[in-house]
Amino acid sequence: MLATHIFAAMAALTFTASALTVRNKHVADFRLFGAQGCSQRNEGIWTVIDDDFKPDECKSLNGLPATSILNVNISPGCQLSLYSDDTCSTGKHDCLPKQCCNNENDWKAWSILCQ
Repeated sequence: MLATHIFAAMAALTFTASALTVRNKHVADFRLFGAQGCSQRNEGIWTVIDDDFKPDECKSLNGLPATSILNVNISPGCQLSLYSDDTCSTGKHDCLPKQCCNNENDWKAWSILCQ
Protein backbone atom coordinates (compact mmCIF):
# COMPACT_ATOMS: atom_id res chain seq x y z
CA MET A 1 0.00 0.00 0.00
CA LEU A 2 2.81 2.39 0.90
CA ALA A 3 4.56 1.59 -2.36
CA THR A 4 1.41 2.54 -4.29
CA HIS A 5 1.25 5.92 -2.54
CA ILE A 6 4.93 6.57 -3.19
CA PHE A 7 4.53 5.64 -6.86
CA ALA A 8 1.48 7.91 -7.22
CA ALA A 9 3.32 10.82 -5.58
CA MET A 10 6.34 10.36 -7.86
CA ALA A 11 4.11 10.21 -10.94
CA ALA A 12 2.32 13.41 -9.92
CA LEU A 13 5.63 15.17 -9.28
CA THR A 14 7.00 14.09 -12.66
CA PHE A 15 3.87 15.29 -14.45
CA THR A 16 4.03 18.66 -12.67
CA ALA A 17 7.72 19.16 -13.50
CA SER A 18 7.19 18.38 -17.18
CA ALA A 19 4.23 20.76 -17.34
CA LEU A 20 6.46 23.58 -16.07
CA THR A 21 9.00 23.11 -18.87
CA VAL A 22 8.72 25.98 -21.36
CA ARG A 23 8.43 24.66 -24.89
CA ASN A 24 8.62 26.60 -28.14
CA LYS A 25 10.08 29.68 -26.47
CA HIS A 26 9.94 32.72 -28.76
CA VAL A 27 13.42 33.95 -29.75
CA ALA A 28 13.01 36.43 -32.61
CA ASP A 29 10.93 37.88 -35.42
CA PHE A 30 12.46 39.32 -38.58
CA ARG A 31 10.69 40.60 -41.69
CA LEU A 32 11.98 40.14 -45.26
CA PHE A 33 11.60 42.78 -47.97
CA GLY A 34 12.29 42.50 -51.71
CA ALA A 35 13.59 46.08 -51.86
CA GLN A 36 16.06 48.08 -49.81
CA GLY A 37 14.83 50.21 -46.93
CA CYS A 38 12.49 47.69 -45.23
CA SER A 39 9.35 49.35 -46.56
CA GLN A 40 8.53 47.94 -50.01
CA ARG A 41 7.81 44.42 -51.31
CA ASN A 42 7.08 42.82 -47.94
CA GLU A 43 7.87 39.10 -48.31
CA GLY A 44 6.64 38.07 -44.86
CA ILE A 45 7.85 37.59 -41.33
CA TRP A 46 9.94 34.77 -39.85
CA THR A 47 9.15 33.85 -36.27
CA VAL A 48 11.99 31.92 -34.66
CA ILE A 49 11.44 29.65 -31.66
CA ASP A 50 14.12 27.90 -29.65
CA ASP A 51 13.56 24.54 -31.37
CA ASP A 52 14.13 26.08 -34.84
CA PHE A 53 17.91 26.29 -34.59
CA LYS A 54 21.07 25.29 -32.76
CA PRO A 55 23.38 28.05 -31.47
CA ASP A 56 25.10 29.78 -34.41
CA GLU A 57 23.62 27.26 -36.88
CA CYS A 58 23.47 28.47 -40.49
CA LYS A 59 19.86 28.60 -41.74
CA SER A 60 18.99 29.29 -45.38
CA LEU A 61 16.33 31.82 -46.39
CA ASN A 62 15.25 29.21 -48.97
CA GLY A 63 15.69 31.51 -51.96
CA LEU A 64 13.20 34.12 -50.76
CA PRO A 65 13.96 37.64 -51.99
CA ALA A 66 15.54 39.50 -49.10
CA THR A 67 17.20 42.72 -50.22
CA SER A 68 16.50 44.10 -46.75
CA ILE A 69 15.60 42.49 -43.42
CA LEU A 70 14.06 44.23 -40.43
CA ASN A 71 15.00 42.73 -37.06
CA VAL A 72 11.55 43.27 -35.52
CA ASN A 73 12.47 41.85 -32.12
CA ILE A 74 14.86 39.40 -30.53
CA SER A 75 15.28 37.99 -27.04
CA PRO A 76 17.75 39.80 -24.76
CA GLY A 77 21.23 38.31 -25.07
CA CYS A 78 20.62 37.01 -28.61
CA GLN A 79 22.23 38.25 -31.84
CA LEU A 80 20.79 37.88 -35.37
CA SER A 81 23.48 37.58 -38.06
CA LEU A 82 22.73 37.78 -41.78
CA TYR A 83 24.88 36.38 -44.61
CA SER A 84 25.21 37.00 -48.34
CA ASP A 85 25.70 33.28 -49.09
CA ASP A 86 23.82 30.06 -48.25
CA THR A 87 26.64 28.61 -46.14
CA CYS A 88 27.14 31.57 -43.78
CA SER A 89 30.75 32.00 -44.86
CA THR A 90 30.68 35.44 -46.54
CA GLY A 91 29.15 38.84 -46.00
CA LYS A 92 28.29 38.45 -42.31
CA HIS A 93 26.35 41.38 -40.85
CA ASP A 94 25.00 41.55 -37.29
CA CYS A 95 21.50 43.03 -37.48
CA LEU A 96 20.59 44.84 -34.26
CA PRO A 97 17.06 44.92 -32.78
CA LYS A 98 14.72 47.27 -34.68
CA GLN A 99 17.42 47.75 -37.35
CA CYS A 100 16.85 47.55 -41.12
CA CYS A 101 19.74 45.66 -42.73
CA ASN A 102 20.20 46.17 -46.50
CA ASN A 103 22.08 44.04 -49.04
CA GLU A 104 22.06 44.92 -52.76
CA ASN A 105 22.42 41.25 -53.74
CA ASP A 106 19.91 39.75 -51.25
CA TRP A 107 20.58 38.08 -47.95
CA LYS A 108 20.80 34.29 -48.35
CA ALA A 109 21.04 32.92 -44.80
CA TRP A 110 20.88 33.75 -41.10
CA SER A 111 22.04 32.52 -37.71
CA ILE A 112 21.23 33.39 -34.11
CA LEU A 113 23.53 33.08 -31.14
CA CYS A 114 22.18 33.58 -27.61
CA GLN A 115 24.40 34.13 -24.57
